[in-house]
Amino acid sequence: MARFFFDTDVRLDLLHGRTIAVLGYGNQGRVQALNLRDGGFTVVVGNRADACADRARADGFAVLSLAEAATLGDYLLLLIADEAQPAVYAADIAPHLRPGQTLVFGSGFNVYYGLIRPPAEVDVVMVAPEMIGVGVRENFLNHTGFSCLIGVEQDASGLALDRAVALAGAIGSTRMGALLSSFEEETLVDLMYEHSGILYHIRRVIEVLVAAGVSPEAAIIGFYASGEESRLTQAYANLGLWHQLPLHSRTSQYGQEVTSQLSPEAEAAERAHLNAIIANVRSGQFARDWQQEQAAGYPTWRRIRRQNVAHPIIQAERALYRQMGRLPADAVDDSLEVYE
Repeated sequence: MARFFFDTDVRLDLLHGRTIAVLGYGNQGRVQALNLRDGGFTVVVGNRADACADRARADGFAVLSLAEAATLGDYLLLLIADEAQPAVYAADIAPHLRPGQTLVFGSGFNVYYGLIRPPAEVDVVMVAPEMIGVGVRENFLNHTGFSCLIGVEQDASGLALDRAVALAGAIGSTRMGALLSSFEEETLVDLMYEHSGILYHIRRVIEVLVAAGVSPEAAIIGFYASGEESRLTQAYANLGLWHQLPLHSRTSQYGQEVTSQLSPEAEAAERAHLNAIIANVRSGQFARDWQQEQAAGYPTWRRIRRQNVAHPIIQAERALYRQMGRLPADAVDDSLEVYE
């Protein structure tokens, strides 16, 4: 049975009198640091000298180098990008670890794949909000909370789980409930969502509609540009996949439940595809491919990004968004370049 932790399970005494070092002041680092400070905890920020460090100072935080923060902190929240973590860990964190510290990851990726191997004398836990940074902050301020997966990879102190629950509570998750999970489980769920091809599926549907004589504009508005899908996603979250169906017309409900149901053969093919994704993740092949892609300077990603941006449907989308006033008339697509 799933095990959840709520506010009544949180031992904030494990955080009081301790220094919490937030390493990385990006989307998650900033909001978690703000939430922790609002809760009355001692927070320092570790970041390289860049715009994020400037923003942290403007927010009133003491900003140290990553190495200084790792030395000072009792809890080290490693909230920099997954692909940058191994190098940063090796250079700025590992040399300064000491017994009794708690190393906190925001995702399971690097520990699951063995790209980071902490020493035996520190606790290694995961506190992974299932919410974008802005939502973590907003739901903390409005006291609704947000879902979070927590896990323990290494329990050197005997208090690792209690410490993970305390951090989840301090950033606001346990108001809604933090679910006990694992580094492996979080990695599988996260990568399955990213690899299951949702964007390509939507584009294929629109291509078929256009081939059938529908205008690209009508298809794009009907599927996502109207914003209706975001309301439906919120209904899934609030009510559940099937229990949100009464919000739709009977015609819509019949189409979603009956007409759209796959044949047994198509269902088996779809499951085979999804199981292949899991096998690719579990075998480590995806991690190896991703590391090779980074080392080579992202050639495959850049090539496919150029193809996707040049696709006729996406070109039609850009033109539509200009007509709708969502893009300036002279807007270019440089924002869709692969990020460094």
